[in-house]
Amino acid sequence: MRRVIPLLQAVLALLIAAPLFSKAARPAGEPLSLNIDRAVGIAIENSFELKEIMAREEIYSMTIDENFRQYFPSVTFSYFQTDEVRIRETDSRQSKLSVDTELLIYDGGKRTLNYEVAKLNALLASNDYKIALNKLIMQVRSAYLNLLKLKETVKIYQMTLDMGNMQLKFIRKEYELGDATKLAVMEIEAKIREIELSLKQAVDEYESSLKEFKLLLRIDWRTPVEITGDVEKDFIFISPVKIDDDEMISLAIRRRKEIESGRVQCEINRKNMEISENYYLPNVSLGFNYSLTGEEFPPREKGWGINLKVSTGLFGNTASGEAGYNESGNSNSRAFSRNASIDILNNMQYKRNMAESRIESARSDDEMRVTEESIAVEVVNSCQGMKNSWEMIGISQSRYELYNSQLAIEKLKADMGESRRYDLVEKEIEWSKAAVALLEARIKYLLSVSSLEIATGSDSGFIRNYLIGKGEDENTGFNSRKN
Repeated sequence: MRRVIPLLQAVLALLIAAPLFSKAARPAGEPLSLNIDRAVGIAIENSFELKEIMAREEIYSMTIDENFRQYFPSVTFSYFQTDEVRIRETDSRQSKLSVDTELLIYDGGKRTLNYEVAKLNALLASNDYKIALNKLIMQVRSAYLNLLKLKETVKIYQMTLDMGNMQLKFIRKEYELGDATKLAVMEIEAKIREIELSLKQAVDEYESSLKEFKLLLRIDWRTPVEITGDVEKDFIFISPVKIDDDEMISLAIRRRKEIESGRVQCEINRKNMEISENYYLPNVSLGFNYSLTGEEFPPREKGWGINLKVSTGLFGNTASGEAGYNESGNSNSRAFSRNASIDILNNMQYKRNMAESRIESARSDDEMRVTEESIAVEVVNSCQGMKNSWEMIGISQSRYELYNSQLAIEKLKADMGESRRYDLVEKEIEWSKAAVALLEARIKYLLSVSSLEIATGSDSGFIRNYLIGKGEDENTGFNSRKN
C-alpha cells in the first residue's frame, strides 16, 4: 500500500501536467518576470519528462516488492462442491474445503539475483531522473544567458542609434546653415539605416529566442515575459587559470550519475548472465495441504498431505519429479505417491539466452569505459573553453577600451569642427561592435562555467567557490557601457 499511494500521486501529477503549456500565477496585465533561478524552477515544475521518470521510478519500486514476495510461500484457499442426480440410484453430493501452500526452498539463487536486479533497476531509474534534471538545467541556463546577451545587444544598438540620430540632427542643422554638404547628410543617413538594420536583426533574434525559451519552460508562447538580470551585477568573473583538469575529471567520475548508472547496468547484466548460465540448477519446493470433505456442508472429514517437488533443466530438456504423502478420511486412509516426467528439447532457447546475456554484459563493460572517457573529454573541453573565454574577455576588454578612447577623442574633434560627423558615427558603430564582442565573451565564459559545473556533476556556484578556495580574487567584471 505504501508503494501504491506515491504511484497514484505521480500518475495524478502526470494528468495535471497534461496541459503542458501553463501560465505562472501573476497579476493580470503584468509580464512574467524571469531570472535564471525562477526560469529553472518553472522548467522543472512544468517538465512532463521529469514527472514521467518519477512515475517510472515508483513502478520499479513496486517491482522490488513483487520480487521480495517470492521469498514467502504461496497460499491457496479453495472450495469445491458437486451435486450429482442419478436415475434409479442414490444421489451423490460432495463438498470440500482445502488450503494449499508451497514454499520454494532452493532455486539456485535465482530469487536473490532477481531481487537484486529489481533494486538496481530502481536505482537506475533514480539516476535517470537526476541525469534528465541536469540536462534540463543546462538547457535553461544556456537559453537564459543567450536571451540576456541578446537583450543587452539590443540596448547597445539602441544606444548607438540614439547617438547616431543625434549626429544626424546636427549635420542637418549644419546643412541648413550651409556648413555641411548634402553628401555629408546622405552618408550619415546611410550609416543610420545600417544601425537600424542591426537593431532590427537583434530585436528579431531576441523575440525568436524568447519564444523558444517559453517553449522550453512549457509556458504559453503568448504569455508576456520579461527577462531580468544584469551581466555586470548578477554574475562573478574569476580567472580560471588555477583549475586543475585532472582534479575536475576525478570529481566528475565520483559525482556524475552517468558513471553510477553505467556501473549499475554492468552489475545488472552480470547478474542476468549468471541467471542464464545457472539454468541447470534445480528448483526444490515443499508443499503442504489440509482439507475437509464430506457430503454435508460444512464438511467434517479431515485430510492432509505433504509433498516434495524437484525440477531442473539440462541441455534443453526439462525434468521434474514429485513425492508425496497424504491422509484422508480422518486418518483412515493413507497414500504414498511418486511421479516423474521429462520434456525433451522444450527449452532450446537456453543457449541463446546465455549468448545474449554474455554479449550484453560485454557491451555494458565497453559502454562503461566509453562513458568514463567521454566524461573526461567533456570536462577537459569545458575547462579549456572556460580558460579560452577568459582570455577572450581580456582581449575584448582591451579592444573595447581602445574604441571607447577613440570615440571620446573623435567626439571632441567633431565638436571642435576638426573632424567630420560621419567619422564620429563610424566610431560609434565600431564602439558598438566592440561592446557586443565583450558581451559575447562574457556570456561564453558564463556558459563554459555552467557547462563545467554540469560536466562535473556539481551544483550551481561550485566553480566560483572552488576558485575562491584556490586563492583567486573575485572580479565583478568590466564596465561595458560608455561613459
